[in-house]
Amino acid sequence: MKKIYTISNIFLLMCTAFASFSCNNEDIDSYNTETSYIYFDVPYIMNSDGTASNFREDSISYSFALDPEDVTSTTLKVVVKTIGTARDYDRPYDVEVINETTTATSSEWDPNVINNRSIKAGELTDTIRIDVQRTQALEDEWKQVYLRIIPNENFALGYGNLEEVKVSFSDILARPDWWSSWEYYFGEYHPEVYRKWIELYPLGADPMVHYENGEPLYWDNMLPYPDFYNYPVVQMYYQQLKQYFDNNDVYPDGDTSRDPIRLPNV
Repeated sequence: MKKIYTISNIFLLMCTAFASFSCNNEDIDSYNTETSYIYFDVPYIMNSDGTASNFREDSISYSFALDPEDVTSTTLKVVVKTIGTARDYDRPYDVEVINETTTATSSEWDPNVINNRSIKAGELTDTIRIDVQRTQALEDEWKQVYLRIIPNENFALGYGNLEEVKVSFSDILARPDWWSSWEYYFGEYHPEVYRKWIELYPLGADPMVHYENGEPLYWDNMLPYPDFYNYPVVQMYYQQLKQYFDNNDVYPDGDTSRDPIRLPNV
């Protein structure tokens, strides 16, 4: 006998399929108040208009490169969140270091910070504060700490892709994304040039705004391509930058065996 599907039958099937898909993807039953879930709340990647996208950052990262030389440490915050109802008692949770991929040494962070963690009574979140030290090794490489949440009697894993987090830190002034489109004027990337540009072109130096995001132009909100005709202020500061390196012998990485840095003659 041929089965006839009515509108209500089809709607019921769609709802059932959707519910099944949601549970399989997240393994979270929002109607089950007895089970609590736990995960790392890694920040969302931001869209160009300043709104949050649907994608998470792959790590929490920090560079000391823009800090004054007397800054020797900083605290990076790793937020842990739970799904479910709060309890009237502290609920311990377990975190482990993934040693195979962690490159930071005990002189750069304290692994004991992950011990004795708990979601406090009446709370749904906790913050792991990782104090990182500005060692000389950070001038040459990024260091990473990888952490993993372990399910226990208090918590099941929440979002499967958020059970691990990477915390990265360095003292390296990384090449910004905009540099390649400005290379005709700025030349080969050197941290010394970038650091001087940050000094010369801070937030507030230019009254004009970026035509894409409407935010003020400065070293961390550059135009995607040079446009000195319509943006004369950035040209003025660029000329100061070029003149500085024309008049001063600044060597890459302080290596006087190499030629001093000069910006292209354009």
